[in-house]
Amino acid sequence: MAKKNGNTNAPTADFASLKVCTELSLPHEQGLSLAIHERASNIITAHAMPALAGAALTMANNIIPHPAIAVFFTKKWKPGRRLKVRFLDNPSNFVRQKIEYFAHLWEQFMSVRFDFNDAADAEIRITCQLGDGSWSYIGTDALGIPVNEPTMNYGWFDDTTPDEEFSRTVLHEFGHALGAIHEHQHPLAKIPWNKPVVYQYYKQTQGWSQADVDVQIFQKYELSQLNVSAYDRTSIMHYPIEKQLLLDPSFAVGWNTELSPQDETFMKKMYP
Repeated sequence: MAKKNGNTNAPTADFASLKVCTELSLPHEQGLSLAIHERASNIITAHAMPALAGAALTMANNIIPHPAIAVFFTKKWKPGRRLKVRFLDNPSNFVRQKIEYFAHLWEQFMSVRFDFNDAADAEIRITCQLGDGSWSYIGTDALGIPVNEPTMNYGWFDDTTPDEEFSRTVLHEFGHALGAIHEHQHPLAKIPWNKPVVYQYYKQTQGWSQADVDVQIFQKYELSQLNVSAYDRTSIMHYPIEKQLLLDPSFAVGWNTELSPQDETFMKKMYP
């Protein structure tokens, strides 16, 4: 939506067609169960529980520590995992080849591999439903989605999409599929949001409710849930942030279209 006269809170022309990702997650206890079944080290720390030795014992017996909400965990795959990828619909060969090409760029920095074989039991299942936005489940959460349903969507790709947009979006969504979260929700990201303006902005550009904005923009992860300690405004996982959304415009972030050095380091640490 273009900026209107007299409304300084409306989105500007540069961000008029803002295309952002929605991060999807399973309910906590279900996600925890899948994560620790895939990789026991996904459980990191616990509060209000006898130490992790007790948690490890319950995991060995396939019992989820209770209460689950007290447990922090990551959603990493096993190192060396070969993740099968399937297209549930039929995008053009051009779109399909671009998605596959840019997804494979992550493989330079990790032991996990993507096998685009359209297997019936594929862990990652892609649709290209126009108008449905761009989104992905986080890491092992994909295992909790029925095999005939998508775990990732690209809502604006077609045969006219430039490589820069394929790079920006595919690297971002496959980052989620590998267990990475949105960088603007990093606990050390001290972004000075102008919250009333942000609520209006995402309502106008994405149709989001205030609760949606709280979850997708303002909610922060626990530091213990992350594998790197430094906030990275150049990360492929960072939302673009327009100056008008900030109390201090120096915190604005543009469109990151390539992996940052810290993205590469992050994935090497996740999947050595």
